[in-house]
Amino acid sequence: MWRRRLKLGTYFRIGVYVHWSFALLVAYVAYAGYQDGVIGTVFGVTLLLGMFLCVTLHEYGHALMARRFGIETLDITLFPIGGVARLMKIPRIPWQEFLVAVAGPAVNVVILLILGTVLWLLPGLGLPSLGEILTEAEAGDRVIEVLNSPTPLGYLLSMMLINTALVLFNMIPAFPMDGGRVLRSVLAMGIEYRRATRIASYIGVLCAVVMGGLALHHGAVTAGLIAVFICYAGLSEARQVDVIEPLRDLTINDAMIHQPPRLPMDMELDELLPSLRSCPTTAVPVVGQDEFVVGILALEDVTEAVERGADPRTTVGQLARYDAPVLSPDESLESVVTRPLEGCRQFAVADASGRLIGLLDLDTIRVRAGLAAQG
Repeated sequence: MWRRRLKLGTYFRIGVYVHWSFALLVAYVAYAGYQDGVIGTVFGVTLLLGMFLCVTLHEYGHALMARRFGIETLDITLFPIGGVARLMKIPRIPWQEFLVAVAGPAVNVVILLILGTVLWLLPGLGLPSLGEILTEAEAGDRVIEVLNSPTPLGYLLSMMLINTALVLFNMIPAFPMDGGRVLRSVLAMGIEYRRATRIASYIGVLCAVVMGGLALHHGAVTAGLIAVFICYAGLSEARQVDVIEPLRDLTINDAMIHQPPRLPMDMELDELLPSLRSCPTTAVPVVGQDEFVVGILALEDVTEAVERGADPRTTVGQLARYDAPVLSPDESLESVVTRPLEGCRQFAVADASGRLIGLLDLDTIRVRAGLAAQG
């Protein structure tokens, strides 16, 4: 996957990633259009790029609306089957989620209106009216002939058809697609959020099963893969909501390990090994003078050092990780769980002056948060 960072004015920046398999799709479209010569190849590739431009603008619609509510977008990834805007979090307020969900299809509606206006303003195209298309077989055949022709008019009509399909497809109530999120947001206005998510995910699974059945019947492999993705993603997000909801309104201080184990950064390896045998966590905060947090030591890093025959005088400071985030006790647990954290499953918690006061263990966070909620 290669990365292309786009800039939308000075107000909003976002990284757009293109999956490597997208190149295979471009090659396939170019090969399929080669039977019509160079013009057919150029037309097919240009149409594909135009379609993914519309998909990208669709995802920008979600991202810019989310930004209106203070939610940043990590990136946009383009796959052969569509695009995904990865938000820092999904809006918890139902009407905000509703607006973020409909913002993407709304962009395609605007594109469709612009293309329709251009088509209406162009004179002498000789296209039949909508009524003629619906009632006369020859009129419909004429439109299909134009759609299959590598001409500017064929491109215009194809782009209109693509944007229409993007609107209709995305508004299918299959969670977590846009239509499913609209459904969840509407349900959440009247019932509890987790229950609304569960109902929306079940409806999404039903839609995915129907879509998968139709795909198998017609031999549409891509549609079948999309159905599987919808089913998996919907159930995964429903489980994630079940995890996050109990953490709402709790802070790190409510779920962290108070008075955690710690290691001085000048401790040597031969002294370190005996102390780690009784360590209850898989990572330990590393402190300097006056208990200031300087990093965190993962047990797997110590194991690797021993296996490669590290000098017994190697210090904890030489083995520690310094890129792990140090958390504040006042941060919400929800923000930590939804944040993309890499590396350790344990994180040092420090006060405003940087001194160690706790350790947040993601593996036991639900149990500790449950105890905090009970107390």
